[in-house]
Amino acid sequence: MPIKCPQCGTENLDGALFCDECGASLTEVASAQPEVSEEVQPAGTVSTEVAQPEAAPAEVAPPVVGALKCPSCGHENPPDARFCENCGAAITAPAGAPTPTPAPGEAPPIAPPPVAVPVAALVIAETGTELPLDFSKGEVLIGRADPVSRVFPDVDLTPHGGYDAGVSRKHCRIVKQGEQFFVEDLQSTNGTKLNGRFIPPNQLQPLKDGDVLELGAFKVTFKVKA
Repeated sequence: MPIKCPQCGTENLDGALFCDECGASLTEVASAQPEVSEEVQPAGTVSTEVAQPEAAPAEVAPPVVGALKCPSCGHENPPDARFCENCGAAITAPAGAPTPTPAPGEAPPIAPPPVAVPVAALVIAETGTELPLDFSKGEVLIGRADPVSRVFPDVDLTPHGGYDAGVSRKHCRIVKQGEQFFVEDLQSTNGTKLNGRFIPPNQLQPLKDGDVLELGAFKVTFKVKA
């Protein structure tokens, strides 16, 4: 039932805490109102109970512009999220999405290191298998791996028949200096041949595209990538 303001006499809706007209407190008036009985009224009797206003529907938050959808659980995360707020799965930004700008004082994201691209390779004469050479350290050690001696060359010829062909554990190395390549025999047991001729140990010899190396009886062709 309506609540009458003790200050100005305005009737306010049931449940109001302050007068709509003058702002006076209606708490004491509301507590003094008699409770309405819920007894069933006889047919034909007009109810004096005032209908309560329906509660307003809860506001739905607008969707986040540019939100990243988790590929694991489907949860929508902020555009700059790297991991899902719901399940913790890694989130990858869609192709073409702009890179988020770091906030002032925040360090920029660390770019992954560039992948080393092989600039040369050895082609095994017997099988045609190509073994890429990684010159990120400036040189490549060629031989046979031996865990007992703790020898692990950059190019292990053991799986390609290097043991039977007489390849030493540390047989030779190929060095890159600027745009030039050199080969050096490392005092191998069966020696190293360059285009059919033995090269002296511990001396760098010029190496060019198409040269043939023989490590013992293991023959390969040196190939420079275009």
